Amino acid sequence: MVDYRCSSNRGGDPRPKHHTEPLSVIPMIIRHAGSTPSSRHFEFGPASRIFWLRAVLTTAFLCSFLLSRKLWVTSRSYPLTPLFDSLPAIRFPLDYIVFIALLILLPAIMISSRPRRYILVFVVLAALLSLWDQSRWQPWFYQYLFMLAALGCYSLKDSDPREQDAGLNACRLIVASTYFWSGLQKLNASFLDGVFPWLVEPLFRLVPGTFTTFSRPIGIVASLLETMIGVGLLTKRLRNPSIALAIAMHTLILFLIGPLGHNWNSVVWPWNISMEMFVLILFWHASDPSLKERTETRFFPFYSVAVVLFGVMPLFSFFGLWDSYLSAALYSGNTTEAGVYMADPIRRLLPTEVQRYVSKRSDDEYWLDITGWSFGELNVPPYPEKRIYQNIARRICLHAQEPSEVILEIHERSSPLSGIRATGRHDCSSLR
Repeated sequence: MVDYRCSSNRGGDPRPKHHTEPLSVIPMIIRHAGSTPSSRHFEFGPASRIFWLRAVLTTAFLCSFLLSRKLWVTSRSYPLTPLFDSLPAIRFPLDYIVFIALLILLPAIMISSRPRRYILVFVVLAALLSLWDQSRWQPWFYQYLFMLAALGCYSLKDSDPREQDAGLNACRLIVASTYFWSGLQKLNASFLDGVFPWLVEPLFRLVPGTFTTFSRPIGIVASLLETMIGVGLLTKRLRNPSIALAIAMHTLILFLIGPLGHNWNSVVWPWNISMEMFVLILFWHASDPSLKERTETRFFPFYSVAVVLFGVMPLFSFFGLWDSYLSAALYSGNTTEAGVYMADPIRRLLPTEVQRYVSKRSDDEYWLDITGWSFGELNVPPYPEKRIYQNIARRICLHAQEPSEVILEIHERSSPLSGIRATGRHDCSSLR
């Protein structure tokens, strides 16, 4: 358990200086602001870092949950895609009860002096709930959940700061790996020629028109810089520049997708703010643990899980062997897309709340915008995997008399160099 007691060494107190009361960090920083230049720095150790990290995590989780509240209940029109078909349905009002329980647990984790039990209950309950719908595996949820689990598995001893450092090191790896793979995911033609020009459009409106001709090389540099942030955060020499670059990047992203820009995907606004806080809390004036400390048996199990899931597995996403959203591929242009085509009689049978996302493509063909449906009802993008799109199309096929009345068109991940996507069309007979 984190020690939140004041830890002055006066009177021979043997406790390490870094066991500092979190709320004393602010006056401590103020005191250092008036001291000599050499002593002006963040003077807090693992206990205070954990306190602030826990506060940011729970606040960000709470904001994202509230912004995507229909994602976490079953009373909705957008289909759920459970991990296993044999899972029993969670029906109203139980779905709301579970969701409210998660919302209550977050403030309890934030304010409790002994948060471990609340953390572990929240992590188990949230992880189980995500099994009932893979659309809940959003990148921010995946990252937050494992960072919170790291604080629950470690940072539990009052007298051993190594426990606290172990949890922080696991979170550092998760954050740095997210930057590293997110940058690499964007090195493809779809991002450089499509997503990036759209993303920076609010910024390009403020500069001369000829500047847009350099969009592609700027996109390449931006992707490489994001990758280098991940590398730099783990190196002592480049750490502080990487922190500054990460904060600048997220501030720019918030301008581009926020109310002053595209006003798009509000559920990731808290994520961008929290990432700014994560790099400050985790990396500013952080010491580098030795290899022995990283691999010490009692601390290694969860750290090794973080290495595999966040450091290694995203590599397999480039070969279609690991999910895109579990590999930091949001806004990369390197994800699978799909749409559903249907005849007019099928459209008429759809619920009213779904028909608003259907548009006419020809005299006898209509198109269901899955992305618009997901954003419109859940306020999150669709989980970009073929099995999700196939499950959605199967639900539409329930209204069809003939297999050809509903067609699922899947656009595979694009070629990194050309941006060309392979397209497959599936009728109801091939989806059963």
